[in-house]
Amino acid sequence: MNILSDVASILSGLKDALAPARCIDCLQEGTWYCASCRFHAPIHLLRCIGCENQRPRGTTCLDCKEDTPLTGVISAGPYSHQALARGIEWLKFKGISPLAEILAALLIPRLSAIAPLDVLANNAMLAPIPLHAKRFRDRGFNQSEDIARAIGALCSIQVSPLLIRSRATSSQARLPHELRPHNIDHAFSLAVPEDEYKRRVAERPIIILVDDVTTTGSTLASAATAFPPAPEAAIWGAVIAQG
Repeated sequence: MNILSDVASILSGLKDALAPARCIDCLQEGTWYCASCRFHAPIHLLRCIGCENQRPRGTTCLDCKEDTPLTGVISAGPYSHQALARGIEWLKFKGISPLAEILAALLIPRLSAIAPLDVLANNAMLAPIPLHAKRFRDRGFNQSEDIARAIGALCSIQVSPLLIRSRATSSQARLPHELRPHNIDHAFSLAVPEDEYKRRVAERPIIILVDDVTTTGSTLASAATAFPPAPEAAIWGAVIAQG
């Protein structure tokens, strides 16, 4: 029965992948995100991931620095923006792989809030948020890694899978906000030896954790705490949508 279910899922994914491109906002055929919808996309102001006060660069404010290891979080827009929500859903649950590059392209302009792109190319690492091994087997891909690799290819920024998901967790989206930090606590561990990590950080001190969506920042913060202390490191989150 499971085999039949898996085959049905694969066939459904192939059908979606081979279907004509359709705008993730207005559903017009022939493009994944049409020029009109891009032009009319809502203005999105970056905010502190803790208190949600507006911050031009998305940096964590002084009052919130005690509660998170994140230097800041950037995003392409709010999760309430239909195009972003649908794009993430189609990539994540339908496996429409071209959307990884589309969503990555929407996030790239925000990278300059961290540093100019030429600086990031020489001094940053993109570290995708990993899936647990079981979920990766079930899904067959990690949408956060696909987005990170698309950004890396478009901007010549090194992609470094620095973390593994060492503990399976419940879906963050299904939990009340107050339970999310506990659910994701200690869920990540370093994927490389500590001395190798420190060598890489000495060469590229800007670590950019890439994920599809964040609401409370709990997943990004938990991932950041898995890194050994390195005074020179600046750890940022970069997500397609912020809820």
